Amino acid sequence: MVMPTPFERMLQRAQELAQRDPQAAFAHMDELYGKSLTDLDVRHLGALAAHIGGAVLGAWDEAIAFVERCLGHPALESGEESERSLRRALCVLHTCAGHGDEATDAFAAGIRNTEDHARVAIMCAQTLVANKQFQQAREHLQTAAELCATIHPEQDVIDQVATVAANIARHAEALLLVGRGLLEDASTTAYAACTRMPDWRLRHKALYQQARALLLNGKTVQALSLVQRLMALEDEQQAGASERFYTANLACRAQLQRGQLKIAAKAYAACQSLAQAAANSGDPDHDKIADAMAKLTADLEADRADRHRFDA
Repeated sequence: MVMPTPFERMLQRAQELAQRDPQAAFAHMDELYGKSLTDLDVRHLGALAAHIGGAVLGAWDEAIAFVERCLGHPALESGEESERSLRRALCVLHTCAGHGDEATDAFAAGIRNTEDHARVAIMCAQTLVANKQFQQAREHLQTAAELCATIHPEQDVIDQVATVAANIARHAEALLLVGRGLLEDASTTAYAACTRMPDWRLRHKALYQQARALLLNGKTVQALSLVQRLMALEDEQQAGASERFYTANLACRAQLQRGQLKIAAKAYAACQSLAQAAANSGDPDHDKIADAMAKLTADLEADRADRHRFDA
């Protein structure tokens, strides 16, 4: 049985401390630097500092400075894998911090092949998700997926990408479930408050938001029930094209979600007519309506393309 070295035991304690107090764990990096004796020690220390400083704390400048310090460690073997590993860590940190030029330089110094590229991509995604930069993380997940198609299945990076991506998926699923409930409850509460207001347009807006929340949560039948209430309110108040457009837009999306393509097409035609009416009447919201119309058209085209793709 191989016993861990004193440095390895210290590193393990720092990892455990990071679970409870990452700031304190990161403060121990200087002490660990002084105790690191081998090329592998430096490699593991730099990786831990990059993880705690970047993914956990989002302290980009401090993490970058420490990894750069590791690159000057006398035990580090120049031009070997540990140095390239630290360069890749720098690439991840600079990328997540938005340092484009520095990220490019680190990428050139640390990436030798597609496997290295995939490793950087998935670590960028993991670090960005940890810092709640979800939209930016998607780009790197997509890059990792594309690169995996060209990597031999026995390469270790395949397991790494699969594990990290699965963890991100579980995290996203939990966020989605919480977000769905929050969206629906907040929309219901907003409508409850707006029913007490004398301005019918505020009630209309709140009812629309509640219906939209139901639709986004996949509760299409309930959403369409609220669409009927919206239309009744519009008739009662002799609403203009603006309010009616958004209701028709919602109806179109709901029918599309149900697979009722002919009914969705009729609602889409109504949207076109109402958008034109809003523009002709000089409605102050006609630019927003035009943007919403363009988005609806693009979404319908995307849905049509998907249907044809799956049919094929």
